[in-house]
Amino acid sequence: MRLSLVNMRKMKLGLAMICLLSLSMLGSGQATFLEKHLYSQWESGEEVLSFLQAVANNNIYGGAEHPTAFQFQGVTYAPPLDDAQWKATRRLECCMCGYTALVKNTPDTMRLERGARGDFGPVSVITHTFFLEGSDLVQITSKWVEDEGETETRRLWQQSPSWRVPRAMSKTGQAHSNCWVPLNVRSAPHVGSEVVGQLQWGDAVTVIQEGTEALTVDLNFASTFSAKSRTLELPTYALRAPFVQVAFDGGEGYVFAGLLSERPPFDFASFYVAPAPPTEAAPEGRFSRPDADLLWEEVLEIEQREEGMATKTFRGYADGVVVKHWYDGKYQFGVTVDLPLDTPDEFYVVSNNLLRFLSSLGFDSLRISPEGFYVDFSPMSESFITERSPDGTRMYIHYNGGGC
Repeated sequence: MRLSLVNMRKMKLGLAMICLLSLSMLGSGQATFLEKHLYSQWESGEEVLSFLQAVANNNIYGGAEHPTAFQFQGVTYAPPLDDAQWKATRRLECCMCGYTALVKNTPDTMRLERGARGDFGPVSVITHTFFLEGSDLVQITSKWVEDEGETETRRLWQQSPSWRVPRAMSKTGQAHSNCWVPLNVRSAPHVGSEVVGQLQWGDAVTVIQEGTEALTVDLNFASTFSAKSRTLELPTYALRAPFVQVAFDGGEGYVFAGLLSERPPFDFASFYVAPAPPTEAAPEGRFSRPDADLLWEEVLEIEQREEGMATKTFRGYADGVVVKHWYDGKYQFGVTVDLPLDTPDEFYVVSNNLLRFLSSLGFDSLRISPEGFYVDFSPMSESFITERSPDGTRMYIHYNGGGC
């Protein structure tokens, strides 16, 4: 009778897992639950649940860059391994076996599962399911113990009133030049017309009339950027948009809308100061946003090393930007800038702007692909990488530096 109950439980869990994987695949094109709530914080009585805890591991590409793992009650839950290994793991056939997994991470629901078999004790499986119900975060905890059956509890979490989630800035009714080189303002809505002015990067204009006839303008990476070693899987990217009539500081004219953004663009120059020579210390404030509206800061201590503490520091800003600094406690450090995106084109426009901004330093290695941009300044030196979130609503700029 004991074995049949265990087998029935395994069959129930196996069927549930098939359904969960199917649902996950259906929702893969949308923001996952963790992506949507990663920087939120919730309260229930005296307890606090911070989704930022999902980054509490010493992996520079984990957490905020790829929110696919969640730390809850001191345990890290990550997606299960391949199907065969996952099925074998869940059987709990050995003494003192155990597992944890993030078995569901769809736009609406997150489910964590933890199973264990004691040395002489029974098999137990605990699941924590999170979803929104109105403005509340609901947590359903289900515990199944062999020979004892299943119990379930429900808990409500409310958003912390003192904690603000970074959101993209509200649209101001103006548009901004999102082109690192001067953007031409023309007398008529076509490329061959007279240039009546130029917009510098970040300049604001007022849109008078939207255009109707779209044209294609290429971002030509092949001719714009040089390097000792280049791999261009994406030599050009086509922007398709109309000219729009705008009022600017200098009069009125027409601007290609593909190089305008609805919100002020992220200021590389104020955030990143070019590296100093190797014999000098890095410039003060090299990665800082002194004039930005800081919402919160959270420091995670990862591991104590002989040279120092490995840490991650997160700063959330009112314009929707989140900046992560990490340090391995010894030599290596890095920064990730997490930016909101309004359109798919914006990822390539911003990546192009970043490389134009950095190009005066000279590139040793350059790779451009549909998935992202990668640049090394010299062998064994600093590097920048750009990539998008799976749902395309966020952009990540990774900087890595330091010695071996």
